Order: sequence, then C-alpha cells, then structure tokens
Amino acid sequence: MRAVKNCLFCLKTIFHYVPLHTLTAAVCFFVPAAFAGLQVLVLQRIVDSALECVEQNRKLFQEGLPGVESLVFWGVFLLVLLILGSTMQRFGTYQMDLVSMKLKERMAPDIARRLTELEYASFEAKETQELFQKMSGEPENGIYNCSMSTFFLIQKTITLASSMAVIFSISPWIGLGIVLVGIPMMALGYYAAGYSVVLTEESADARRRMGDLKRLLTDKHAMYEMKLFDAKALFLEKWERSSGEYVDIAMKENASVMKVDVASRLLNVVYLVFVVCMAAAGLLGGSLTLGQFAAALNAVSGIGSSLHDSSRQMTWLMGSAMEISYYMDFLKLETRGDLGSVETLPHYDIGFENVSFRYPGTERDILKNVTFYIKEGERTAFVGENGAGKSTVVKLLCGLYEPTSGSVTIGGVPVRELSPGLRIRCLSVVFQDFQAYQLTLRENVAFGCLEALWDDKRLLEALRLAGGEELALSREEGMSREKGMSREKGLDRNLGKLEEDGQDLSKGQWQRVAMARAFVSQARYVVLDEPTASLDPLAESHMYENFARIFRERGTILISHRLASARMADKILVLDGGRVVQTGSHEELMAQQGLYRTMYLVQSSFYQEGKDAPGEGESVPGEMANGLEAGAERGRK
Repeated sequence: MRAVKNCLFCLKTIFHYVPLHTLTAAVCFFVPAAFAGLQVLVLQRIVDSALECVEQNRKLFQEGLPGVESLVFWGVFLLVLLILGSTMQRFGTYQMDLVSMKLKERMAPDIARRLTELEYASFEAKETQELFQKMSGEPENGIYNCSMSTFFLIQKTITLASSMAVIFSISPWIGLGIVLVGIPMMALGYYAAGYSVVLTEESADARRRMGDLKRLLTDKHAMYEMKLFDAKALFLEKWERSSGEYVDIAMKENASVMKVDVASRLLNVVYLVFVVCMAAAGLLGGSLTLGQFAAALNAVSGIGSSLHDSSRQMTWLMGSAMEISYYMDFLKLETRGDLGSVETLPHYDIGFENVSFRYPGTERDILKNVTFYIKEGERTAFVGENGAGKSTVVKLLCGLYEPTSGSVTIGGVPVRELSPGLRIRCLSVVFQDFQAYQLTLRENVAFGCLEALWDDKRLLEALRLAGGEELALSREEGMSREKGMSREKGLDRNLGKLEEDGQDLSKGQWQRVAMARAFVSQARYVVLDEPTASLDPLAESHMYENFARIFRERGTILISHRLASARMADKILVLDGGRVVQTGSHEELMAQQGLYRTMYLVQSSFYQEGKDAPGEGESVPGEMANGLEAGAERGRK
C-alpha cells in the first residue's frame, strides 16, 4: 500500500536527520500507551480491595489489615502510572517540537543542494513545475506531519491492544463483540481517508489556479496592468470560478466525512450498549466481580475513544502521505551525476560541431546541424528573429542542456566535462531574464565573481561601468552629491522588499545591477543575452561603449535583436529556423542580399525621422538618432 510505504519513508527520514530526539519521543509516546491496560487492571484491584474491606466490615485505617494495605498499594500504583504517563507524554511532545525545528535546519540544506544538482531541463518541464507547486515549498513540514500522525496511530494501536488484552482476560465474549463492531468502525475511517485523498487530488488544479491568481492580485506589476486595462472584473470572475470549483469539491468531501462519522457514531452506540449489557449479565450471573465490571466499563470507554480518534487520524495521515508522494517524486528527478572534472584547457576556442537540439518532451528541433567556431578573445554576435535558437545556443554553451546530437566544446573539451570552477573561469553570463535577488547590493553584484564579495573597489567600479553607481550612494549622499560631499558606500543596503529597509528598484536599475555582474567577472568569455532590453537608447549606447572597452581583452558573445549593437562584433552569425544562414562582419553581411541586410535596413529605418521603411535594395544613412549605432561603432575601434 502506497500510504504505508510513504509513512515508512517519513519515519526513516526523520530518524535519519534527528535520531536521538525522535527515538526519545517515540519511547515517551509508546510506553505510556501500554499503561491503558495496566490502569484497567489496577482499577479492578482497587474496586475489589475496597469491596473486600466493606464485606469484612473492617475499619479502613485499622493497622495491619491486608485489605487496607492492598487498597493503598493499588491506589498509589495508579497514581504513579497517571503521573508517569502524563509526564512522558509532555516530554515526548517537547521532543517532537525539537524534532520539527532540527528537521527544518538539517533537511532544508539537503533539499537546496538537490535542487542545484537537478538537470536544468527539469525546471523547464511542466510536470516538474506542478510537482514543486504540490510540494508547497516545505516538504520537511509534510515529513514531520506524516511522522506525527504515524506516531499517534501507533500510540492508539498500542492503547487498543493493551486494553483489548485486559478485556479478553475479563470476558472473551465481550472482547469478541468489541472486535466485531470495531472492525467496521476502522473500515469506515479508512474509506473516508481514501475518499478525502481522491477529492484532494481533484481539487489540486483549482487550488493551483487560486494560488496563481492570488499571486497576480498581490503583484504590483500585474496590478498596474489590471488597473490600466480595467481587468479587475475578469480576474475576480476567474477567482470566483476557481474558488467555486474548490468549494464544491470541499463540500463533497465534508458531506462524505459527515456520513461516515454518523455511521461510525451509530456503531459506537451499538458497541457501548452491547458491552454494558454483557458486563451487567456477567455481574448478575456471578461470572464477573464488581471490580471486573467497573474495569470493563472503563476500558470500553477508552477503546471507543481510541477507535474514533484512530479513524479521524487515518484521514489526516492519508493526506500527509499524499503530500510526501510529491516529495518522493522530487527525489526521483534526474540529477547531474556526471559533473565534469577537467580543470585545465590547452586553449579556449569554442566549437559547435553539427549540433542539433530539441527540448525534452517536444518533437521540434530548435537547432539543426549548427556548426561554428569562436576563437579565444573574439567578439561574436548572434542575431535572428524570435525563436531562431539564439538563447538555446547560450544554454548549450553553458552546459545547461546536452545536445541531441553533435558536440559543444571549449578548448576541444565538451562543456559538460569541465569542472564547475573551470566553467566559471570560462564563462560569465547575463541572461535576458535576469534575476532580481532580494539580497544586498554587494551580494547581487558579487554573484558575477564571489571572490570579489568584499572587494569594494572592484564592486563599485563594476557598478560604475554598468551605469549604476548611484545605487551605491546613501539617500543623504545622493541629495548632497552636487555639493561635493558624497562618498561612495551603501553596498550593504538591502534590495527589494523582503527586508524592512529594503530599496525596490525599477526594471532598468535591476538590469544595471545584473550587468555589473558581467563587469566584475574575470571570465574568458562574457555572454550577453539581450543585456540592455530594459535600458533607454542613450543608456544602451553608453553601456555598449563600456562593454567594448572592458571586454577588449576578453571574448564576448552577444545575443541581440537590435542589429546596430551587433556592429561591435568581429563576427556576426545570423540564425534562421535553427540554422546558421549567414556569417561575417557587419560590412560583409551588408554587402550581401541576405536576411541580415533586410533586418538591418528595416530596423534602422525607424530611426530616420520622417522616412518610411526602405524598399528592396534601398540603402540607409549610417547615422542613427539615438546614438546606439555610433556607440557600437566606437566600441569596435
């Protein structure tokens, strides 16, 4: 059974990470559970001893009388059991609180480490994204909850077993009757648990949609567009539809659970009536003593409560076990088991040889037999329409994907065989979809080269080259800058809204921070995937001038839709339909009647004031109003 397998997995996991506290908690929970049967026996002894004293007409405090001594002994023993059981239960709860804290502390790093070891393709797969959503981001909570439910169920099972042993010793017929009624009660509880899991699965899509809508309704950029386009009504309608689906499923679940609960309680009434009648018949017939009669009624009450609690706990356990299924599926995701070990290279030339690639789970080749070579220190640009395969080239070069066929090499060695350290020394990448880290400015820039984390001079120079030096100034310095009173600092300021004193940035400012990572890096090649998409034309022109100056001694690989910026490259590769259709310098490509010339003329025409797009073969003046082309031209010199 999958639920049992998942529960065993949870127990194994929790014992692996927090063995001592978990073992202590288990002892503290399970030992007092066995006291239930002992307490029933002790109650019987107390009642029988008291009855013996009354029958013999003795004084309760007469010294040396065996009946009184027995009554006192069993009374003290019962008191000790109650105190010891309560103390151990409380200490066990305290131990499980420690388990919860230590489990998060010790398990979270392993989860994070595994996430970093996953193949990059896993993160782009729809199934994986759904799996992450189902995990809810905190599988350690699911492990803990499932373990606690399992412990509780085991505890109730021990309580039932010890109480039933006493009942069978008193009257086998009463014990058999309890078993016959108790089995249907447990079966009903198990049915309710299974049905609840099925409904939870059915509501998963609705809950995910509600989660996504909630994120959109609290995201400032999404809300800006909603207000601008007056789309609030549309989103609220979607919310109501998704929440309505979820409520309908929840109502079905509640109705089912209620029916099962009513049936279980009716069985409980039948069970109590049966036990009372059987016990009364035994007492009146002389087969049971008054102590046994009292003990049987006391045990029956505890057994009924345990059966009901166990049924309810089974429902919770099944839900927790299903959450763990998602985590277990996560552990089965493919990881990079072949991390490279090559530490040195004879040279740093890049080669793509007959490379074809299709994304996992698709049937269309994004790249088709692509072959090109980039010499060490060469500045190369890739241009082409959307979907031509430009960003895919970058992902393959970085080793994020394995080519479907062909080879991608640096220095003649496949990139996936390079050690992580060597790969960092070879490549520094600024992606089109850069990440805005909710960390300090220092940490955001130093991601380009962690060795420079505490090198303020180097970090500030990188920010200056990226046009973001004002981000390293305090608010007071920014106000007094014109008075000559500023002094660069502020690298340790928090960015984003995570911290109370955090400063949120515009998209253009975040892009400057991302660009600074490229400037702080000392990698052999800097890969720029649409690096200036969020900058205005003038800032873009200055940025490319800085690029050309700083990367004159290093190789540069540029991915850009703006062909004017490609003029800074020594070599331009034009991609179309997943193939390299043209290769050459800007002048060489403009001299050809090909795709590059067509795209360049169309783009540059929009910078000519009062002039329509050129026709076939029509030339365009070289000056561009925004200075972008001029900046790129200066960068080539």
